[in-house]
Amino acid sequence: MRKKAEQECVLKIREAIEQKEGLSFRYLRPDGRVIKHNAVYPREIINSGEHLYFKAYCYFTDDVRSFRVDRIQSLRPTPKKEPVTLKKRIVAVVLVISIPALFIVWTFTGGNPRGEWVLVTRVSDGDTIGVGRGWRYEKVRLIGVDTPETVHPDKPIETFGPEASDFTKRILKGRKVRLEFEVANEYDRYGRLLAYVFLMDGTLFNAELVKQGYARVIAPAPFDYYREFKRYERKARKAGLGIWSAK
Repeated sequence: MRKKAEQECVLKIREAIEQKEGLSFRYLRPDGRVIKHNAVYPREIINSGEHLYFKAYCYFTDDVRSFRVDRIQSLRPTPKKEPVTLKKRIVAVVLVISIPALFIVWTFTGGNPRGEWVLVTRVSDGDTIGVGRGWRYEKVRLIGVDTPETVHPDKPIETFGPEASDFTKRILKGRKVRLEFEVANEYDRYGRLLAYVFLMDGTLFNAELVKQGYARVIAPAPFDYYREFKRYERKARKAGLGIWSAK
């Protein structure tokens, strides 16, 4: 008879766990006292080998406690769902506050961006961007192109410089891009990482600057796309685009 009552208790406990509902019952303590529990929310059933126990959150003590199943009396479900405790509310608020901060840390710190999709977090000029990945921020200079100056300490703002910078900001800032590199040329003399910048649809952004007339081709050292870039430059010059419109 006792075994059957214990099995019925286990079924009710399992159902409460699945439904995330509470239980009320009388509990026989080892000292012989019977204590009434009105708001207990089961979490799991544990078989110790000798006895069955279940762990449950007790609303009134705000703690997780263990109860021996064969000491349960007058077990019945309560329809109330487990309440959100102050601790849970605090955790939720902390998470909401932390997410933007963690995103900023991820964005402006960096790891090695080589061969990975990286987020463009800053545009310094038409041909210079900043990317963040992992735990390090990296400044990137676009290979093979030169846009008119807007931030050079020793030069005035050049014609079509602001337009080139705005174009790069509009297309790249806040976007994920893929960087590719020349084997022989890793960094320029200012310590900037030299790279080709590819958009997610496969577009080579370095080439787009030349095509749209925002940049001229420069070759301080040979690079893979030189002939292709020079072809785009001739077409832009012929069409009088951007920097070539005043030529």
